[in-house]
Amino acid sequence: MGVAPSGVEGTVAAAGQDAAAPGRITRRLCLPTIAVAAAAGWLGWRGWVVLGQYGPARSVRGGQVELAGPVVLGFVLLVFLIEQVRPAERRPVLARGHVLDMGYLLAYALLVVPLIVLIGAGFSAGLARAAPWLVLPRITAAPGWCFVVLAVLVIDTLNWLSHLANHRIGSLWRLHAVHHSQEELSIFTTFRAHPLVHVSFLISAIPVLAIASNAVTPTAVFTTYACLEALPHANVRWSYGKAGAILVSPAYHRLHHAATGRVDINLGFVLTVWDVLSRRAVFPAGGLVPTGLSGRPVPVEQAGRRPRFARTFLTQWAEPFTTSEVPKQ
Repeated sequence: MGVAPSGVEGTVAAAGQDAAAPGRITRRLCLPTIAVAAAAGWLGWRGWVVLGQYGPARSVRGGQVELAGPVVLGFVLLVFLIEQVRPAERRPVLARGHVLDMGYLLAYALLVVPLIVLIGAGFSAGLARAAPWLVLPRITAAPGWCFVVLAVLVIDTLNWLSHLANHRIGSLWRLHAVHHSQEELSIFTTFRAHPLVHVSFLISAIPVLAIASNAVTPTAVFTTYACLEALPHANVRWSYGKAGAILVSPAYHRLHHAATGRVDINLGFVLTVWDVLSRRAVFPAGGLVPTGLSGRPVPVEQAGRRPRFARTFLTQWAEPFTTSEVPKQ
């Protein structure tokens, strides 16, 4: 399948051509991606309005503590140090993949987390108005921790379903392919994601909304989940032994990032049960597989003599807005 001009240069060239032929603009833009961006903008604005009474800035700071706070960052740095001592693949500390993913981590903490907080608030508020029956009534017979455990299990289920949709729906795959472009997998790869991909995971807010009358999910729970979600990307050989049949391990998740073969396997975030039930679980049998996307349909930092990190970063964010297809495997 042919690939249209991509990246900053391709975008500039296309803009120059379209200036002379306005009617061709729609053929050079990916309308589904623009629709996702519009939805994110509208939800973000609604979230800002909803959080106005509590202080949007305060809510954003709370989200940064939960999803990218000192505990999460400390955990990520600790695992990165372990990767240098006992790596699955030995590579320089400042390997190109590591450096670009560090840039993604910085963008995640400063830009993406506020977006997640705002669109999440807008989505939850709209859902509460449209479907108030989703909010469970007060149930005094069960302790609060039961609802929290149930919410976490449902969150993991909905994350799995969203992840599956990202692999099965072309317009979502265009955004998700950025995450799969990493050829030097590490704990930092967790944060390599297009900002708009988080719109497809908004349904995971439903369980938190549902138990709101019975329990408030503690920050520690979200922080722990974020750490367990990040760990499978680590550049280590851990399979977790017998526990690996239940928990997603780095060895298990690496198969999901394989450069060849199916990538709609091992979709679990923290638990493998959803993969097992859907017959999409492939457990590691030893050996390492190269990671990335076959044919490099998404621009990567490993290509070329010079890394050009800023250009690659901006191109990866701009790529889904063009009409070029990102082939599935």
